[in-house]
Amino acid sequence: MHRLIGHLALFTASLALAVTGSGCGNSKPAGNASTDTDGGDAGKSGDDTASTDGDGGAEKKDECVGFDVANLEDMLLKNACEEPNVKPDSITPVDLKGKLEVTATASPTKSAGGGKVDLLVTFANKSKEPLILHFRINPVPRFDVEVWDAKAKRADMPAPPTPAPPKGATQPPASESKSARMTIAPNGSARVRIPWEAVKMKWAPEKYRGTPPERGFPRAPAGPLAKGKYVVKVVTPLVGVSEGVDHEMSTPKVEIEIDK
Repeated sequence: MHRLIGHLALFTASLALAVTGSGCGNSKPAGNASTDTDGGDAGKSGDDTASTDGDGGAEKKDECVGFDVANLEDMLLKNACEEPNVKPDSITPVDLKGKLEVTATASPTKSAGGGKVDLLVTFANKSKEPLILHFRINPVPRFDVEVWDAKAKRADMPAPPTPAPPKGATQPPASESKSARMTIAPNGSARVRIPWEAVKMKWAPEKYRGTPPERGFPRAPAGPLAKGKYVVKVVTPLVGVSEGVDHEMSTPKVEIEIDK
């Protein structure tokens, strides 16, 4: 009887051991699933996505690319658009004929002497590829206006010669010329508006102390332009383009009539 009880106990222990071993075997796949989630291929794929997209959102938009840029000046002033260690005069000119069209328009095209006119310069990408343009910044992009009369003489400039600086007056240090770049999408455009007044200018030595040297000797309004037809040119800061003697890309022009 004691021997039967002993065999029965041994059989029960063996059966329990078999069941326990079977449970351990079933737990192994669960352990593999845990490994895949925390450190296996699935987890690695998730890390790659986060690295590509930053915080999990969409890729950051390029601030210097546009299809319909309404204010080119604002774009060029962005830090992201500055070209570090690139001097404007070191940029090799590129032939953009048939790709870039630069135009100037005026509103209105007729004005009274001394009247206000809005000039609009448009840089249009006529190609099917993105078009990269470079601009001089010192320290801002400068769009200067020149007025020429029917005899091809400057009508807005004071009579020469340029006066000498006031005695003891010094100007601020010259600004460093830098370069900024922007890209116009295929068939897109970038625009800038320049307010202009139909006036003549005079030398203004009283403004000499506060005028940066790159602006030239300071000038001030000196009365309305006379009646007649004028060619108004906008000297833009565009650089790195190959063009003719008329500077048709960097200096677009428009005709304006002063009718009274």
